[in-house]
Amino acid sequence: MLIIDYSGSQLPYISKSIEAAKVLVDSLGPLDRMAIITDDIELLLDYTDDKKEMKKKLDSLLQRTKRGDGFFGVGRDRQLGKSSQYSALMATFNEMFDDQDRRPIIILQTDGDEIYHLRDAVITYKPPPDLPEETRQSNERFELQRQLWLQKKRTVFSLADLYRTAEKSRATLYTVIPGPQLIGVDQDVRIERVKADMIRSRNATLSRLSSAERKLADERDEELWRPFSPVNLKARASELYAVQLGLAALAPRTGGWTAFLETPDQASAIYTRILSDINNRYVIGYYPTNKTHDGKRRSIRVGVKGHPEYTVVGKRSYYAPLD
Repeated sequence: MLIIDYSGSQLPYISKSIEAAKVLVDSLGPLDRMAIITDDIELLLDYTDDKKEMKKKLDSLLQRTKRGDGFFGVGRDRQLGKSSQYSALMATFNEMFDDQDRRPIIILQTDGDEIYHLRDAVITYKPPPDLPEETRQSNERFELQRQLWLQKKRTVFSLADLYRTAEKSRATLYTVIPGPQLIGVDQDVRIERVKADMIRSRNATLSRLSSAERKLADERDEELWRPFSPVNLKARASELYAVQLGLAALAPRTGGWTAFLETPDQASAIYTRILSDINNRYVIGYYPTNKTHDGKRRSIRVGVKGHPEYTVVGKRSYYAPLD
């Protein structure tokens, strides 16, 4: 199952993400079947081995995000996803695999921004700390409206619920995060990467404007939001870092891992690595000394005897059955 995010936050990466997904399609084996679901929780394509149909559906997703391609090339606004990528993942865990599937695999391509909408949210939106008074007041009014909207959109599950579901599932999850990697680097590097990404996104948004219009837009944005002030950059980098931590913690619970798609030329290597990993997995069984059927979480650790230099990637826990 490929879950692909085409929401507004992914606009700078949509084309790159689609091309990356096509790399995956080209690498599928003759016995593999793939389905595609969007962050609208829409089953874009049910399980099939038809690679042409997979690519056709991926292209149709990219086409949705473009403007002006309606009747005679005008009249159609872009359609974007609803950022329900965690909800799509939960539905996939619960509904899209059965006991007959030999190797259930989920590949999740997203920035994980639905984390703000989860029940018992571990990350909440905070306005930039360095704002002009007028902007701060309007932002506070907007936040009150946003909280009312969130009450309707809030999911019935929390991030902890999703983690437990992932651990209980037979599926292996691989997460591909388009954008700059903020995990594993110090704060100064995170800030520089976020700033560079904001500049790229802004340039992409303003690319259709004239140089004069672009200058006015830049000046207006700086006046209203001060996006590149040191205080605001630090706050933004910290927030996005926390979002990535929440998303990246999912895959290891299933025996998978997370990769960052920072540039288009990384796509082939990432998806080749995923397919290689899928095709070189072992299934290991054992008899536990604790035979109590209490439904509790049990930790496990697998290593290669006599070779401490090797690292085994696999599930770290399971849940005991219930009588």
